[in-house]
Amino acid sequence: MSRIKTFIDNEVFLGSQRELLQIIINHTRDKKKKAYYAINADCMLHYWNDEAYRNIINQRENLIYVDGMGVIYAQRFLNIPTAAERIATTDLFPALMAELNERKSPFKIFLLGGKDDTAEKVRKNFSKKYPNVEIVGAYNGYFDKKEESKKVISHINDLEVDILFVGFGNPLQEKWVDEHFHLIEASTVLTCGGLFDYYSNHVKRAPIAMQKIGFEWLYRLLQEPKRLYKRYLFGNIKYILKVLTLKLVK
Repeated sequence: MSRIKTFIDNEVFLGSQRELLQIIINHTRDKKKKAYYAINADCMLHYWNDEAYRNIINQRENLIYVDGMGVIYAQRFLNIPTAAERIATTDLFPALMAELNERKSPFKIFLLGGKDDTAEKVRKNFSKKYPNVEIVGAYNGYFDKKEESKKVISHINDLEVDILFVGFGNPLQEKWVDEHFHLIEASTVLTCGGLFDYYSNHVKRAPIAMQKIGFEWLYRLLQEPKRLYKRYLFGNIKYILKVLTLKLVK
């Protein structure tokens, strides 16, 4: 890890996806409780403007990794330590399932998030594809966070979950995990945004070529322009201007 000054205050994981997978598996095996949060350009806009979210990302006990070419481009432009590769959570999830399946891991996994039965569809799909992985449950993310969180967490704890994926969208998911971290007994908690939409076939991923050059956002924008234009068009402009400002004041 390396400290990235001016861009983000916390240390950021700069290694490969393979290295991160090994860290997650080792920490889970050793019952070393940890939250894993990804950052991309949109996350960084929240980081710079939302103090509560910024404080969560800056907590040293959390592991922060780079899920966005926009962050890598900024690291290069600012001449600061740069991530070895983009670790997209949408790639990390199946890679972790494949690794655990190969090892016939005893870890129990729970999927929390998405609409209706989205997470349940992912659970069924991945349970068939990776029969040696025990995905013990799934629950939608549209429950009343104030009234039902303790009930949902109690259910997860009763299942003796080792790895919990939380997909509420950023920064709600990070704030929820941080608020309830002391209640969650799972050793490993990973926030995953809209991950379940991809693997329930509700949303298509961009072609690999677009992913590699950092234009996956454009593919998503073309799919849902009315919902995403503010985030991707205005958001990207704000992000670029902020990075340029950091370069000038560095």
